[in-house]
Amino acid sequence: MAKLQLININKKFGNIIALNNVNLELTEGELFVLFGASGAGKSTIINIISGIEEADSGKVILDDKDITQFFPQQRDTSIAFENYILYPFMTVFQNLMFPLESPIRKMEYSKKEKEGRVKEIANMLDIGELLYRYPNELSGGQKQRVALGRTLVREPKIYLLDEPIAHLDAKLRHRMHSELKKIQLKKGITTLYATPDQIEALSMADRICVLNKGNIEQIGKPDDVYNNPINLYVATFICKPPMNIFDAEYQGNGEYTFTGTSQKVLIRAEDQKLLKTKGINSKLKIGIRPVDISLTQPETKDEHTHIQGKVVRVETIGQISIITVETDSIEVKAKISSDQRPELNSTVGLELRNNRFYFFDPTTTLRIC
Repeated sequence: MAKLQLININKKFGNIIALNNVNLELTEGELFVLFGASGAGKSTIINIISGIEEADSGKVILDDKDITQFFPQQRDTSIAFENYILYPFMTVFQNLMFPLESPIRKMEYSKKEKEGRVKEIANMLDIGELLYRYPNELSGGQKQRVALGRTLVREPKIYLLDEPIAHLDAKLRHRMHSELKKIQLKKGITTLYATPDQIEALSMADRICVLNKGNIEQIGKPDDVYNNPINLYVATFICKPPMNIFDAEYQGNGEYTFTGTSQKVLIRAEDQKLLKTKGINSKLKIGIRPVDISLTQPETKDEHTHIQGKVVRVETIGQISIITVETDSIEVKAKISSDQRPELNSTVGLELRNNRFYFFDPTTTLRIC
């Protein structure tokens, strides 16, 4: 197990800022997830830690040792990439054995120990029956598991996993979430895992770092980042479908109207008081997750039926349906049980649970409460 620190890491590619003063600290044995869209800086962080890329400034500290100027082979890290690279003239067994046969590590294990480690990892990744095949005899998903296995077969100070299961099919990817977590817990090796996938991030991480264009937006435990987003970006990015965000204007008596609707929305007394203490007067942004919106009858007229409109899209995924309701100039998404889904083009009412509202400053985009 190892501790890892990134201190004031900066990196530019031409005029593009890839990383902007990034500071991270991984504790021993944790699975830390870098979560962000393409171009957020996830791969650049992993490449700088491994030594593939050199930072413009800043330090990489591994177990209290400054490894910033070390060559990649001196860093005792093990890396898996999104794009699998296998030696075509080697069998699966030989590909998995290769990291254990490198000159710097050849004498660390006996032949029996090496073979045992290869077979153990192969069985964990469900490629035990493929050990004597060549890469051209494997499917894309099998190749990716072999590439991942080649990383896991070693026991370095830290694993660096850059979207390592991105090319697996959905069913296998779901299974691999728990398998990778199990392997990481069993080995106890500090792991940095990069992904743009919300489900991977929330289900696997001990802690998450949300990245946006080279900047750290928020770091925290999955539940905390999900339930207490620090700003508008995190709130919308870590929710699928994204959080509904409304421009709202105060009408008095604790009521706001959403731009694009004629409905008035009542804010809870405790939220009114909190907004007042923070100096929020007339305008703000109000967010609510699709899962916190319920259907009502369109003719219902009470404080809970905040929005009425026409159903313009219905997406059904098994027991869950995501509906899009259009009213005037805005669209609202709700996540409901499929047995409640309305007909396309029908008119519905939507109840927005005001105890689940998020409030954001329209200028800074920071969360108010």
